Amino acid sequence: MDIGMIRGLGTVVVLVAFVGLALWVFSPRRKKDFDEATQLPFADDPEASRHVEHAQKNASGSKQQ
Repeated sequence: MDIGMIRGLGTVVVLVAFVGLALWVFSPRRKKDFDEATQLPFADDPEASRHVEHAQKNASGSKQQ
């Protein structure tokens, strides 16, 4: 195998990995997990957590209309 072919195969492998990762990250099934993760910085502050949850409910309500 020559070096150009090895580089080409490496590029294809990296491209496939990137596309797979992007599909996994933006999958609708992952939305709930990511929404929970966004709340972690506010876990120690109940008032801030309520404020963020209220803002998210308002934002999701405006998208459904």
